[in-house]
Amino acid sequence: MKVLILATDIFTRGGIARYTATLASSLGRLLDRENVDVLSFFAWGHDGETPSDFRLLGTVSGRKRSDVLSRLRFLGKAARAGAGGYDLVIANHVALAPVAAMLKRAFGTPYWVACHSIEIWWGTTRVRHAALKKADLILPVSRYTADIVEHMKDIDTARVRVLYNAIPEALTQALVSGGAQPAKTSAPMLLSVCALVRGNEFKGIDTVIEALPRVLERIPDLQYVVVGEGEIRPKLEAFAAKAGVAAKVRFAGEVSDAELVELYRQCDVFALPSRGQELRGAIGGEGFGRVYVEAALAARPVVGSCAGGAREAVLDGKTGYLVEPGSVDDLAEAVLALLNDRERAAAMGAAGRKWALENFSQQALTEALGELLRPYGLERHAAPELIAAAMSKETV
Repeated sequence: MKVLILATDIFTRGGIARYTATLASSLGRLLDRENVDVLSFFAWGHDGETPSDFRLLGTVSGRKRSDVLSRLRFLGKAARAGAGGYDLVIANHVALAPVAAMLKRAFGTPYWVACHSIEIWWGTTRVRHAALKKADLILPVSRYTADIVEHMKDIDTARVRVLYNAIPEALTQALVSGGAQPAKTSAPMLLSVCALVRGNEFKGIDTVIEALPRVLERIPDLQYVVVGEGEIRPKLEAFAAKAGVAAKVRFAGEVSDAELVELYRQCDVFALPSRGQELRGAIGGEGFGRVYVEAALAARPVVGSCAGGAREAVLDGKTGYLVEPGSVDDLAEAVLALLNDRERAAAMGAAGRKWALENFSQQALTEALGELLRPYGLERHAAPELIAAAMSKETV
């Protein structure tokens, strides 16, 4: 069978891009590279390298935002690709669901739509909603997002299937290659990773900064590192200065995957206490939080919040702690508990790595896709053999 993936972007380290790249790679392993094509709207981060597990049909725009002309170009490319005869189209974002619906009307090709976070919680346009309703499968990245989808008007809940994020194989290998203890002998480190873009204020970096004075009273040599770049960074820097902890906070900006892995390995605790954010009566928050899983793969204990999909990425009391969103007291207490009890932190880190490998690896995603694809051309008797062949390529 042949699959076409319609992507917003696929080359950056953003959550949706990595979701799509891992999805395409897993499909390529199941169906062979020549049977999985990706058409990406944005060319962000593309260095010209040819993917090894799937084929890239092309990109449309390198701009920060889309415009009318680039949208028309994408529609044209999608229509020409659709005429090639695919068995399935997958839209990696609800914004591309209308394009997938257009291909179904024109060529009769069934389609799936992936759902992530804000684009679902805070409402969709009429056209996108109509395309979502007609999708053969809707794939939320968490049970939290699935619950919101299932409460949307006229959505057939039987077509909703949770397809969790998976961490790319190369990143997984790098994260698990280190030891279980922090790869350093310097001061204790607290780490957060998120894009510091407008709209991501809910991630809770400000809550961590506000909690730092209480943590520093007990552990004065602690360093807090924030990975990520964007428009809200100056505001957070000013907030750290106002709180009197600027000297203890390092904004690392954008880093390479190798640098990110090293920071995960160097940190003692990972914290991202996301909180819900309301807009037009709907509560959003963390759709899933793949960074919690990345930290777990590095065998680091994680502190998240009870809001949103973070509850599915952190096992409270086992791989880390979930705190009340926005609670400075709860956050400080959880961080101190882990920093002051190395044995407990190590045990949670080890449990987190095991759990992440079992549930959020590329192997887990490939197995889930093998089941979902059976009604769309992947023969039942062939699926185990194909999955086994795909898994033989796994080195983790």
